[in-house]
Amino acid sequence: MVLGKKGLQLEAWKFAVYLFVPIGASIYFNDPEAQRYWADYFQFLKYPASPNTNLKEQFEELQKKRELEKEQRKAYTDQVLKLQENARQSRERREKLFLSGEQDNGQRRGWFSWLRFNKQQIDSNNSTDKE
Repeated sequence: MVLGKKGLQLEAWKFAVYLFVPIGASIYFNDPEAQRYWADYFQFLKYPASPNTNLKEQFEELQKKRELEKEQRKAYTDQVLKLQENARQSRERREKLFLSGEQDNGQRRGWFSWLRFNKQQIDSNNSTDKE
């Protein structure tokens, strides 16, 4: 145990935590929405199927649901692959343009090339301003 003023502060802090954590949990878990959420999350009170239900129908419904999920996953993976392919093609085009522009003009692309200013345009604008 720590002696002195720091020890007293530590003990007060521990007492506050020991006191307010259970109180806070009680307040939170007494809310019906929270109880419903956590009961569904951990699947409390999950009763077995009643003998009056048709198990064949339930099984067919589950199969249909799984098939639908498989189709949705397949469509999603196809879409992701298409996006990746488009991104790869775009990257390759950009690299070709960059390399061809650097070799043809002898100009380097600067930090502000996205503004689409050429050095020649800026120089011509400055020369007309001076006159």
